[in-house]
Amino acid sequence: MSDDPPPAPAGGTSRTVLMCPGQGAYLPGALRHLREVPSVARVLRTVDARGAALGRTGPPVSRLLTDAAAPDPDHLVRTDPLGFDLATYAAVVACATVLLDLAAPPVHAVLGHSVGDLAALTVAGAITLEQGVRLLHVRDRLLRDAALPAAGLLATDLTAGQAADLLRAEDLPQVRIAARNAPYQTVLAGPEEQLAAVIRAARALGRRATPLTSRTAYHHPLLTEVHHAFRRLLRAQRVAPPTLPVHTATTAGPARTPDQLRTVAAAHLTEPLAFHRTLHAMRRAGFTTYLDSGPRALLSTLARAGLPGCTTAAPARTPVGVDRIRHRLAAALG
Repeated sequence: MSDDPPPAPAGGTSRTVLMCPGQGAYLPGALRHLREVPSVARVLRTVDARGAALGRTGPPVSRLLTDAAAPDPDHLVRTDPLGFDLATYAAVVACATVLLDLAAPPVHAVLGHSVGDLAALTVAGAITLEQGVRLLHVRDRLLRDAALPAAGLLATDLTAGQAADLLRAEDLPQVRIAARNAPYQTVLAGPEEQLAAVIRAARALGRRATPLTSRTAYHHPLLTEVHHAFRRLLRAQRVAPPTLPVHTATTAGPARTPDQLRTVAAAHLTEPLAFHRTLHAMRRAGFTTYLDSGPRALLSTLARAGLPGCTTAAPARTPVGVDRIRHRLAAALG
């Protein structure tokens, strides 16, 4: 596929998509200025209560997201990986509720990225907040019981073709392309010792290769058995008709049927992402405005890189209150 941006949609139509990032969106104290917003307070209260009912003993997610002195991402993923996952999920869902209330023009679809698909399904009403928390608890147990080798993710400034060439040249068969995020942002997944070889090879070529905060190698066949077990669990989950179309970086079109929506919930375990392809497909379908619902502006940065000329906004990129979010939205969307 060409890296040229797709043409503008015919007829002057314009639609807005709310993007839900994955684990890179955790930021200590991200919601500290929003904790009194009713929708945000409900998310934090529900995640804490449901987690306690399921036996969670770590720091409350509400503290992780309202205390600027909460553990940083690297420390939290090492010491409390379930807390890391729950905090990321809760932050994205909570910020999304605020943006849905404030966005003008309204949001027409949601787009998940990696485990952010669970947040997207929640925001769209396909699963409940309680279901999302339970699914993350079960996934945590499956990952712990799998006794996986040390593995992770690596972000590079290589194209997908350059990354594939490097892996062949260095004979690293266990490293896979996990995500084609933008023309020059490809994420690799695999065992830590082989990722270390990628880092050395990339840096010898003058290219960037940065380990990502992650408990394992998502989007990799290492997680095949976990994926199968998670899918079996999902078959018993009720999935409601979404109130907004649900898009994902693993397919070019929206998920429509209950089985497709269940597939979305598990895809981040083994399926590679083609976020750049999904953005092109959405642009051709008339989506010109891309709102990032997480801290750190991760997906809005990728959207700008992949779709020059599109309109992006990341109103929750740093901790601020509702008035500041409204101002950032107005400034970005005009």
